[in-house]
Amino acid sequence: MRLETERLVLRSVVPSDASNLHLLYSDPEVMRFLPPGPPVTLEQAQQRVERRMKMEAELGYAPFIILKKDSGEFIGSGGVQPVKDTTDVEIAYHFLPSAWGKGYATEAAVAILDFGFRTVGLREIVAVAYPDNTASWRVLEKIGMRDVGIAKYHGIGGLKKYVANRESWTPPRLR
Repeated sequence: MRLETERLVLRSVVPSDASNLHLLYSDPEVMRFLPPGPPVTLEQAQQRVERRMKMEAELGYAPFIILKKDSGEFIGSGGVQPVKDTTDVEIAYHFLPSAWGKGYATEAAVAILDFGFRTVGLREIVAVAYPDNTASWRVLEKIGMRDVGIAKYHGIGGLKKYVANRESWTPPRLR
Protein backbone atom coordinates (compact mmCIF):
# COMPACT_ATOMS: atom_id res chain seq x y z
CA MET A 1 0.00 0.00 0.00
CA ARG A 2 1.09 3.55 -0.64
CA LEU A 3 -0.28 6.95 0.32
CA GLU A 4 1.12 10.28 -0.80
CA THR A 5 0.70 13.73 0.66
CA GLU A 6 2.21 17.01 -0.45
CA ARG A 7 5.57 16.22 1.18
CA LEU A 8 5.39 12.59 2.29
CA VAL A 9 5.16 9.02 1.08
CA LEU A 10 3.59 6.48 3.43
CA ARG A 11 4.18 2.94 2.24
CA SER A 12 3.88 -0.63 3.43
CA VAL A 13 6.78 -2.02 5.38
CA VAL A 14 9.25 -4.31 3.57
CA PRO A 15 11.90 -6.61 5.11
CA SER A 16 14.70 -4.09 4.57
CA ASP A 17 12.88 -1.62 6.85
CA ALA A 18 14.13 -3.37 9.99
CA SER A 19 17.09 -0.97 10.15
CA ASN A 20 14.69 2.02 9.86
CA LEU A 21 12.50 0.75 12.71
CA HIS A 22 15.60 -0.01 14.76
CA LEU A 23 16.83 3.55 14.25
CA LEU A 24 13.43 4.96 15.24
CA TYR A 25 12.64 2.76 18.24
CA SER A 26 16.10 2.81 19.73
CA ASP A 27 16.14 6.62 19.92
CA PRO A 28 15.69 7.73 23.56
CA GLU A 29 13.77 10.87 22.54
CA VAL A 30 11.28 8.81 20.52
CA MET A 31 10.93 6.24 23.31
CA ARG A 32 10.24 8.91 25.93
CA PHE A 33 6.52 8.97 25.07
CA LEU A 34 6.04 5.27 24.37
CA PRO A 35 5.35 2.47 26.85
CA PRO A 36 8.41 1.95 29.06
CA GLY A 37 11.00 -0.57 28.02
CA PRO A 38 14.51 -0.96 26.72
CA PRO A 39 15.47 0.31 23.26
CA VAL A 40 14.46 -1.98 20.42
CA THR A 41 17.19 -4.27 19.10
CA LEU A 42 17.70 -4.95 15.40
CA GLU A 43 16.28 -8.44 15.91
CA GLN A 44 13.16 -7.00 17.57
CA ALA A 45 12.84 -4.50 14.72
CA GLN A 46 12.90 -7.42 12.26
CA GLN A 47 10.12 -9.06 14.28
CA ARG A 48 8.10 -5.83 14.09
CA VAL A 49 8.49 -5.82 10.32
CA GLU A 50 7.23 -9.42 10.17
CA ARG A 51 4.24 -8.60 12.43
CA ARG A 52 3.33 -5.58 10.32
CA MET A 53 3.53 -7.58 7.10
CA LYS A 54 1.30 -10.27 8.62
CA MET A 55 -1.14 -7.65 9.98
CA GLU A 56 -1.45 -6.01 6.58
CA ALA A 57 -2.05 -9.37 4.89
CA GLU A 58 -4.74 -10.32 7.44
CA LEU A 59 -6.48 -6.98 8.11
CA GLY A 60 -5.69 -4.88 5.06
CA TYR A 61 -3.82 -2.30 7.11
CA ALA A 62 -0.76 -1.89 9.32
CA PRO A 63 1.52 1.01 10.28
CA PHE A 64 3.33 2.56 7.34
CA ILE A 65 6.92 3.62 6.84
CA ILE A 66 7.01 7.41 6.35
CA LEU A 67 9.49 8.96 3.92
CA LYS A 68 10.14 12.49 2.70
CA LYS A 69 8.77 12.60 -0.83
CA ASP A 70 11.55 14.76 -2.26
CA SER A 71 14.48 12.69 -0.98
CA GLY A 72 13.11 9.29 0.04
CA GLU A 73 14.64 9.83 3.49
CA PHE A 74 13.11 7.72 6.27
CA ILE A 75 11.61 9.99 8.95
CA GLY A 76 9.09 7.87 10.82
CA SER A 77 6.31 5.36 11.08
CA GLY A 78 2.58 5.70 11.48
CA GLY A 79 -0.76 4.16 10.75
CA VAL A 80 -3.79 2.50 12.21
CA GLN A 81 -3.56 -0.67 14.24
CA PRO A 82 -5.75 -2.73 16.57
CA VAL A 83 -5.30 -2.06 20.28
CA LYS A 84 -4.48 -5.31 22.06
CA ASP A 85 -7.23 -6.69 24.33
CA THR A 86 -9.83 -4.17 23.05
CA THR A 87 -12.05 -3.70 20.01
CA ASP A 88 -10.45 -0.29 19.36
CA VAL A 89 -8.31 0.67 16.42
CA GLU A 90 -5.81 3.44 17.10
CA ILE A 91 -3.84 5.89 15.06
CA ALA A 92 -0.20 6.11 16.10
CA TYR A 93 2.74 8.00 14.63
CA HIS A 94 6.37 8.24 15.63
CA PHE A 95 9.01 10.41 14.00
CA LEU A 96 12.75 10.79 14.30
CA PRO A 97 13.64 13.94 16.27
CA SER A 98 15.13 15.48 13.12
CA ALA A 99 11.59 15.52 11.65
CA TRP A 100 9.89 17.15 14.66
CA GLY A 101 8.34 20.60 14.41
CA LYS A 102 7.96 20.55 10.63
CA GLY A 103 4.29 19.60 10.34
CA TYR A 104 5.00 16.07 9.13
CA ALA A 105 3.00 14.40 11.93
CA THR A 106 -0.09 16.45 11.12
CA GLU A 107 0.26 15.84 7.39
CA ALA A 108 0.74 12.09 7.86
CA ALA A 109 -2.02 11.78 10.47
CA VAL A 110 -4.64 13.37 8.19
CA ALA A 111 -3.71 10.90 5.43
CA ILE A 112 -3.81 8.01 7.91
CA LEU A 113 -7.26 8.92 9.27
CA ASP A 114 -8.58 9.36 5.73
CA PHE A 115 -7.16 5.95 4.80
CA GLY A 116 -8.65 4.34 7.91
CA PHE A 117 -12.12 5.73 7.24
CA ARG A 118 -12.35 5.69 3.44
CA THR A 119 -10.17 2.77 2.41
CA VAL A 120 -10.34 0.42 5.39
CA GLY A 121 -13.90 1.40 6.32
CA LEU A 122 -13.31 1.86 10.04
CA ARG A 123 -16.19 3.53 11.89
CA GLU A 124 -14.09 4.93 14.75
CA ILE A 125 -10.41 5.55 15.37
CA VAL A 126 -8.93 6.34 18.78
CA ALA A 127 -5.64 7.86 19.83
CA VAL A 128 -3.87 8.22 23.15
CA ALA A 129 -1.08 10.51 24.27
CA TYR A 130 0.77 11.16 27.49
CA PRO A 131 -0.56 14.41 29.00
CA ASP A 132 2.92 15.96 28.86
CA ASN A 133 3.35 15.05 25.18
CA THR A 134 1.90 18.38 24.15
CA ALA A 135 3.11 18.12 20.54
CA SER A 136 1.25 14.84 19.98
CA TRP A 137 -2.08 15.85 21.45
CA ARG A 138 -1.95 19.15 19.59
CA VAL A 139 -1.59 17.15 16.36
CA LEU A 140 -4.62 15.04 17.34
CA GLU A 141 -6.67 18.17 17.96
CA LYS A 142 -5.45 19.80 14.72
CA ILE A 143 -6.54 16.77 12.67
CA GLY A 144 -10.05 16.90 14.07
CA MET A 145 -10.02 14.26 16.82
CA ARG A 146 -12.06 14.97 19.96
CA ASP A 147 -10.60 14.83 23.46
CA VAL A 148 -12.83 12.43 25.41
CA GLY A 149 -10.93 12.38 28.69
CA ILE A 150 -8.43 10.18 30.46
CA ALA A 151 -7.99 6.48 29.69
CA LYS A 152 -5.80 3.46 30.28
CA TYR A 153 -4.21 1.80 27.27
CA HIS A 154 -1.26 -0.53 26.86
CA GLY A 155 -1.28 -0.99 30.65
CA ILE A 156 -0.64 2.72 31.21
CA GLY A 157 -3.18 4.94 32.96
CA GLY A 158 -3.64 8.68 32.83
CA LEU A 159 -3.41 8.96 29.04
CA LYS A 160 -5.35 11.58 27.10
CA LYS A 161 -7.80 9.81 24.81
CA TYR A 162 -9.07 11.15 21.50
CA VAL A 163 -11.71 9.81 19.12
CA ALA A 164 -12.72 10.43 15.52
CA ASN A 165 -15.81 8.93 13.87
CA ARG A 166 -16.19 8.31 10.17
CA GLU A 167 -19.63 9.97 10.05
CA SER A 168 -18.49 13.24 11.62
CA TRP A 169 -14.80 13.56 10.71
CA THR A 170 -13.86 16.05 8.04
CA PRO A 171 -10.25 16.29 6.88
CA PRO A 172 -8.84 19.64 8.00
CA ARG A 173 -7.28 22.02 5.53
CA LEU A 174 -3.56 22.14 6.14
CA ARG A 175 -1.60 25.35 5.53
